Amino acid sequence: MGGLNDFSVQVTVLWLLMMLSVDALNPVKAISSFLDLDSNLFGLLNFVVLLGVLYHNLSDVIYFCVRIFLNSVLSIFFKSIEIVGKDNIPRDGPVIFTGNHTNQFVDGIVVMMNSFRKVGFLTAEKSMRLPVVGHIAKAMGCLPIVRPQDAVVVGVGRVYMESSSADDNSFVLVGEGTSFTRDVAPGDQVRANGKIVKESGAPVKVENVVDDTHAVLASPLLDRSGAVVTSAKPTEFGVFKKIDQSTTFTEVYTALKRGECVGIFPEGGSHDRTDLLPLKAGVALMAFGAKDRYHITVPVVPVGLNYFRGHRFRGRVVIEFGEPIAVTNEAMDEYKADKRKACNAFLTAVEEGMRSVIVTAPDYNVLQLVYTARRLWQPSGVKLTPKDTQDLNRRFAEAYKILKDAQTAQEDLTQLALKLDEYRKSLNLMGLKDHQVPHIAWWSVHDVLASAIYGVVIFGLASIPSFVLNAPVGLVARYVARAEQTKALAGSNVKIAARDVILSKKISFSMVAVPTLWLFYTLLAILLTNWRWSSIFLLTASFPLFSYFGVRSVEAGIIELKTLRPLFYRLQPKYRKIQDELPQRRARLQMEVRMFVKKYAPILGPLTDPSPIDWSAYMHARRAKGDVEEEEPVPETPTITTEQEFNGFLRAHKTPSMINLGSLDTEAGAPSLSTSPATTLRPEDKKSV
Repeated sequence: MGGLNDFSVQVTVLWLLMMLSVDALNPVKAISSFLDLDSNLFGLLNFVVLLGVLYHNLSDVIYFCVRIFLNSVLSIFFKSIEIVGKDNIPRDGPVIFTGNHTNQFVDGIVVMMNSFRKVGFLTAEKSMRLPVVGHIAKAMGCLPIVRPQDAVVVGVGRVYMESSSADDNSFVLVGEGTSFTRDVAPGDQVRANGKIVKESGAPVKVENVVDDTHAVLASPLLDRSGAVVTSAKPTEFGVFKKIDQSTTFTEVYTALKRGECVGIFPEGGSHDRTDLLPLKAGVALMAFGAKDRYHITVPVVPVGLNYFRGHRFRGRVVIEFGEPIAVTNEAMDEYKADKRKACNAFLTAVEEGMRSVIVTAPDYNVLQLVYTARRLWQPSGVKLTPKDTQDLNRRFAEAYKILKDAQTAQEDLTQLALKLDEYRKSLNLMGLKDHQVPHIAWWSVHDVLASAIYGVVIFGLASIPSFVLNAPVGLVARYVARAEQTKALAGSNVKIAARDVILSKKISFSMVAVPTLWLFYTLLAILLTNWRWSSIFLLTASFPLFSYFGVRSVEAGIIELKTLRPLFYRLQPKYRKIQDELPQRRARLQMEVRMFVKKYAPILGPLTDPSPIDWSAYMHARRAKGDVEEEEPVPETPTITTEQEFNGFLRAHKTPSMINLGSLDTEAGAPSLSTSPATTLRPEDKKSV
């Protein structure tokens, strides 16, 4: 589509404008003159019809207005939002979006705002009752769903496992002062309750209720430590009532039949882990149910939400849409024969698809090491696209998972991880970013003074509107978010630090607090000044613009002020020596990362292949393979121990991917960076790990 650049569109627009500007050619005025009617009647009639159309499509109108508002919110709270794989979203027909859930309410907003399709997410009914969040969710067409963890009932009395039950393979729960026939039913789940959720045991399904003090469980009731609850230490218990989701699924099937898009986070609740939680079967039941009931194939599009400082103000996010996954006719036949087996197989395919669009690691520290290794591998002076960056991150993350289980690589991997961690800590100590290291030798006293003056001026000027319009809300929002974080951490056994709730709380609080603060300023202007109403109106209308400019200006000022820390360190001889060693240290580490990858390429297989990887197929192969096969012997890479060997390596291996490592001036003890122009990144360099 050519849009306004299309010749026919240009001619049509210009012809209409000419007709509207000349009374003799204006069709409305010509008809009015012929019928001897006032042309304003046509305008009134059109206005009434317009109101009717808007009312008939009220949900779409509200969605559009809320979408504009939420886009503005995201542009304020995120520094950048980058999209990968948007072509994988079907342009029409029903679609199920399924994504990882690491930023509570923000996840759904980010997906809805960056998909050209209208998406209604399945949202916990508990969240739908919250102020602000619930209103926005309803306006965006979200569907409520009741989760078992949101309807936990505290049981009456105390319980323990019958001691003889383990011998006859039956697990009998015994109660003291309980009323099982009233409080528990088959299909419910019970758990050993602690003071908080983190101190509670895992829920166990109730198979049968014998009487008020005896019930049969599917497995033993365990406490938080994994020990069986015995009569020596009976415990309080909680009951997860069995939830009838038939109404919710009917609404989902109806929406899919109409060709709409539904979003779901199959992990259940949000979390701040660096890997996926076990997926719930809902997405599989939705896909199979739609095909079984209405004979429509609904593609499931995996969505990867990759946040960088996602819990902080002005963070970044990369959204990656994966290739659609559909229910085949063979899978449907299996579903009719064995629903559980078919759903598990489809759920496995969905998990593989989700893993193909995110970067997972055992823990946060490993994830940071992955990012550090990728930066060192990445050619200096070349900015990769978000797609290439995610590809490299994923290659390094998967390589770590393989090598940590390979006996021949464990020692080398541990040593390299320690060096990467030490390098990262050194950068944090100096207040430096990795991309600044090659240029550190050029910094001087003049840079300190210039940066200080520029940063103070920018930050000072920006603080004037920001201090008045943004700072009060920002300070209170931080306190409110921390309180919510503490509450969420106590109420969950899957969260590590509950960072996933911080930004959501800041946004929901700010949505109410910011307009309230502006209204307060407007009232002060009305009560304490004799300004005209027009002046007060203009002042109020300018608040959003000044607030946004204040955010951007303060951000620029803070960036400049952050550069002062390493510059001031550079003025001190002790720290200057540490900084002077960083470029050489980085070059050594960069070389070690590349030699490490080269050494273990036979084990890593396609991860080191320069050709693109089909990540869905790779994840499927990894799961099917299970444990890594016994690695083949690989040639040992000689260890570089001397400065001469190091310089010789650089001369012998200076390829386009190693440009800008520069030469090392060992006499002066400081690097002399090469000034040769940066080369462009070749496709094979982009795709190589």
